[in-house]
Amino acid sequence: MEHAAAPGPRPEPPPWATENVLRQAEDWTTSLKTELPSDLQLSEEQRLQISKELVDLQITTHHLREQHEAELFELKSEVLRLESRVLELELHGDCAAPAEADLGRRQKLAQGLGHKAQEQAQPEDFLTPKTEQQKLGNSLQGEWQRVLEQHRAQKQALETRVADLGRRLQGAREEARMAGQRLATQAMVLSACQGQLRQAEAENAQLQLQLKKLNQEYAIQLQRCAQAVTESAKRTGQVPEAAALRTFLETTLEDIRAAHRSREQQLARAARAYRKRLADLSRRHEELLANHSVQQVPAEPSGAPWTPKATFDAATSDLEPLPLHLVTKLSHLPENQARLETKFWKLQAQKGPSGASQGSTSEPQGQEPASWAQIHQKLRDFSRGTQSWNVSGQSY
Repeated sequence: MEHAAAPGPRPEPPPWATENVLRQAEDWTTSLKTELPSDLQLSEEQRLQISKELVDLQITTHHLREQHEAELFELKSEVLRLESRVLELELHGDCAAPAEADLGRRQKLAQGLGHKAQEQAQPEDFLTPKTEQQKLGNSLQGEWQRVLEQHRAQKQALETRVADLGRRLQGAREEARMAGQRLATQAMVLSACQGQLRQAEAENAQLQLQLKKLNQEYAIQLQRCAQAVTESAKRTGQVPEAAALRTFLETTLEDIRAAHRSREQQLARAARAYRKRLADLSRRHEELLANHSVQQVPAEPSGAPWTPKATFDAATSDLEPLPLHLVTKLSHLPENQARLETKFWKLQAQKGPSGASQGSTSEPQGQEPASWAQIHQKLRDFSRGTQSWNVSGQSY
């Protein structure tokens, strides 16, 4: 501003300059109101489209994984069936070949003994009594019956062994089927956990974007307030009264404090909801682990540790810092406040010389330094209070 040459009345600015300034301010305010909601609307549609595509991709991946696991289980079952059939045929062939060879050898031996007995009995047929022939026939028949009974016993033992192997194979198939079901259940749980993790990350990104936009809105609001004070001083051609300016600044600061408190409460609620969801997810996963360990006690008495638990613990440890990272974003608010405060004081310093030229005409000038000191102290208290709110917000 220009310094006054004399304590006399200052010349008024031309009316066309005042109209141009007011018209530019109104155009800027209208463009700001129209552009900001459209940006918010566009970003909301983009987020919804991205979320929809992510859900469709997760569903497709889950279906493909289930189909792959079903095909893998069928192939394993077919391989087990073929292996059991080959083993059964090998056992049956190995055991049946010696038995048939032994039976044929004994049949040949019995026939040879019969022929030999007949040849020995032919010359002395008239001298040997009938009782001797009957005794020889009975002995041969007894030998034949003994061979048949031995063959039947061996055959029964083989059948018993084959049945035992069949039962064992059936038990192995049942265990494989149960293991496949457990793996499918665990895969579904893991997919659900990953889906919830992605949802939490999406919510985190949305909160960060909202925080950034709120910071921009606060900065724009402070700029508009400072510009309104400057334009008011330019229009009137004199420094506004200290009481009116102090009331205006106090009202602005109260609005900013209320907005900051509302934002902190929103972030605290989001952090508590995230921690509650994470605790619920951990509790359900622990229940699944307990059920799985109870089912594995008869099959694995050694109690070997299960690796997915460590993986889930690592995932939860990675998820823990997220709410703190959200709350620490409030540290940008005092920086913006300090920057805008510096700009405000620069504007006031530019107004200082014009106010000094009117020291003889206005009597409340003696009270202005104390009022400005009070306003400056309140701005500093507000900045320190914002920093303390950030520290308290990180404790959530």
